[in-house]
Amino acid sequence: MEKCIRCNTPLEAGTNFCPTCGTDQRFTIGSKQSSTLLIVLSILTIIGSVFQLFRGMLYELVAAADNNSEYIRGWIYSITAIMTIIGAIMMLMKHLKGLYVYTVGQAIYILTCFWATSVYMNDPDFGGEGIVIAISSLFIIPAIIFLIMFWTEECKRVLR
Repeated sequence: MEKCIRCNTPLEAGTNFCPTCGTDQRFTIGSKQSSTLLIVLSILTIIGSVFQLFRGMLYELVAAADNNSEYIRGWIYSITAIMTIIGAIMMLMKHLKGLYVYTVGQAIYILTCFWATSVYMNDPDFGGEGIVIAISSLFIIPAIIFLIMFWTEECKRVLR
């Protein structure tokens, strides 16, 4: 007897749709590959978001040491890191809402990175536009790539 690729309900041979969750059973191979992609992306997201969380806290510590009470980017980085961690965990549990939580957190993070880039582009202490763009790209490009990869049909199919 076969089992549903999503909820593990026992199915009769040749069943195309699970009677419990409605998942299309004809995409078994693709779903397993997608599931692997989703798992890898989620784990890498959690690792990167933990780094981002500590980075945000470090930025806030440095700002506090400089008595810069107006600095808030560290808090934004930390909050968005928590959002992406929660989203990734929800996606590991195959909840579609996790994709939305992750997307909101990641979008705010990307916008904040662009904002920081624009601030430092005009600051002569950072060595010029080329260095600022290069450093910003190290954070922005992977964030955009992961956002795009999570929204592929393969990943969304696993989360439905």
